[in-house]
Amino acid sequence: MGLNGLLGLARDALAANSFALDVTGQNVANVNTPGYVKRTAVLETRVTGNVSYGGVDAKGVQRSVDQFIDARVYDATGNASGAQTRDGQLAGVEALFNDTNGTGLGGTISALFGSFSALSANPTDDAARANVLARADDFASRLRDTYSTIQTQRQDQLTQASGITASANDLASQIAKLNDQIKAAENGGGDASDLRDKQGSLVGQLSKLVDVHTFTDGHGQLVVRAAGATLVEGNTAGSLSVSTDPTGAMRLTMNRPQGSPIDVTDHLTGGQLAGLKEVRDTDATAILARLDKIAGDVGDAINAQHVAGFATDGSTGRVLFSGTGSAATIALDSQMVGHPERLAASSNAADVPGGSGNAVALASLSTKPLVGGTQTAAEAYGSLVGDIGQRKAQAAQDSEMRSSMQSQAEAMRSSSEGVSVDEEMINLTKYQRAYEAASKLVTTADQLLQELMNTVGK
Repeated sequence: MGLNGLLGLARDALAANSFALDVTGQNVANVNTPGYVKRTAVLETRVTGNVSYGGVDAKGVQRSVDQFIDARVYDATGNASGAQTRDGQLAGVEALFNDTNGTGLGGTISALFGSFSALSANPTDDAARANVLARADDFASRLRDTYSTIQTQRQDQLTQASGITASANDLASQIAKLNDQIKAAENGGGDASDLRDKQGSLVGQLSKLVDVHTFTDGHGQLVVRAAGATLVEGNTAGSLSVSTDPTGAMRLTMNRPQGSPIDVTDHLTGGQLAGLKEVRDTDATAILARLDKIAGDVGDAINAQHVAGFATDGSTGRVLFSGTGSAATIALDSQMVGHPERLAASSNAADVPGGSGNAVALASLSTKPLVGGTQTAAEAYGSLVGDIGQRKAQAAQDSEMRSSMQSQAEAMRSSSEGVSVDEEMINLTKYQRAYEAASKLVTTADQLLQELMNTVGK
């Protein structure tokens, strides 16, 4: 190797270490940039023919990405997002049953049976009779209002789910476009690290909305599966849509660029969509069924007893409530509205108008196992409130646990893919020293060349 070769070695070393310094500087500059993955300069020995002259080439940049850790982060993010969504939604349901703040049903149940007791003590008192009708109307109204509010929340949750799918579809479209841009950049010999960082960030956002799983195809392009079906492949993206099935439950459909839509509801396991579906179609549905049970069993039991009694005019056979088949329809019967004299306080016609036997029987229903044959009205309501509280507590605990798991997964990724300032300072020093050494090599080679020229010139 001559002096010209020595200068070539120095030139290559200067270029390669300058490139490595640039990469290190980029890492330092992006130490706090969300989604940024640490880069490493790839330096290789330059080989000419069959002989290695010890030269160096900067072959490009390598991202310190770990697809397995990324997969764990996406899973953990989806699970945490779903749990947080369910916890937040259940807080709104729980607030409807807060008897301390007067929003619960418990007070109206107690007041209804209390009004029967007051009527039994003074069956001819118009005020006592009017109070029974008012308390019965309150009981039915509170049931209807609670049922209606939960149904409104369920409709709102369906609307939210539709908005989430729109956001998910937009993210999927952006991810597909980036696949195209990454392919074009890398086929042209360029560096697509920034594009891949952006794509990873978009997948992270998508994982908050719906459970995602990713892998790369044979061309190095990202494939994204959501709720068990392919959402992004190459430069094409499918779309998600929300509807309801014949039972009123939320249905999630994957619409593909080619082929028929796929129902992926059963494969939805994470993200905000999963949290909304669980609270809407599992928690809220169970709560509504128990409200229906209370309305039906308590309303029917009171009706059965009231039918057996006699009003002040001697008439009998009237019900107190109508629409007892559901908490959505129960109401003070129209024949009773504005007619307190029609309350059947007497147990037989002979005791009219001052009899109170049937009023006593109505009051005693408060201690009878009316609901399901095992619980009093108050016990059934207390059990419902307890069930809601347990669901909320379990959701909060699950949210906390899932958030902790997400933090652990993100810490693992940060350790593997994130920028360490201390490590980069060491790299800066290493590449700076190498650059300085290459500069010294240039100076030495130049001096030798000058000496050679001076010697030859003599």
